[in-house]
Amino acid sequence: MTKSRTDLVATGQGAYQPAVLERFEQRLQWVWKRDGFAPADRDRLARLLRIVIADLGFRPASDLLHLAGVRTWWNAVFARQRSAFIADWVLAHLKPPVLDVLGGDFTVLRALLTRGLNPEQVVGCERSYAYDLQWSEFDFPVHPVPEDLTLPDVAAYTLLISTVLHHEPEPERLLQAAAVLAAPRWVVIENCVDGDNDAQFHLFVDEFFNRCLNNFEVPCVAQHRTASQWQELLGRYGSVTHIETRQEVPGMPFPYTVFVVDR
Repeated sequence: MTKSRTDLVATGQGAYQPAVLERFEQRLQWVWKRDGFAPADRDRLARLLRIVIADLGFRPASDLLHLAGVRTWWNAVFARQRSAFIADWVLAHLKPPVLDVLGGDFTVLRALLTRGLNPEQVVGCERSYAYDLQWSEFDFPVHPVPEDLTLPDVAAYTLLISTVLHHEPEPERLLQAAAVLAAPRWVVIENCVDGDNDAQFHLFVDEFFNRCLNNFEVPCVAQHRTASQWQELLGRYGSVTHIETRQEVPGMPFPYTVFVVDR
């Protein structure tokens, strides 16, 4: 039976090029070494994973990651070290009350609470079908976001929009919905296209994380931008008063950039 293009290594733009897979193998070796994952033969495992993805697609690669213990380790890095890294980084920019916009599983928001953010001054929102979580178990309220992207009408001073926009088919729609709330500050975190990380590599990594480390069936979209392009887009809604890039984000094969927008 012929595999679908999604089961291989393709998107709507076509199959990924060997150069993307080669760069991916190199970044696997780098991330695993940097963040402390030490299988018996780390470099050989990275090469095998590259070959499996190229020849068979993401689903067999996901099985390989599970058997090798990589999936469990990597998701733990995301949930703990990466969330702690982001919380430490952005805490000084957050003035409560805070609304976490499409906060996923809210690991970043929960990390912020352990750093002194008052749970009575935070609110989360997410698409109700996006994550299999019991929102009632959190120390803060979580509101569902409907298909029209109407955000909860809460009195937020700061909107936290953490690695969300590049996943939206139309990020401007989300920004317009955010603007309705009239919050004086937005803190936006994005992974940006740069000389070492082109748009195709970003899209490939999105697919890899969604298909191999998680099980998200939503399509990945080509909405990756340079820092200058994000600044231009965000600048339509306010003044971009702070931009900062950090290279070594736990678990991530490329940098993150924080944009503070004051309105």
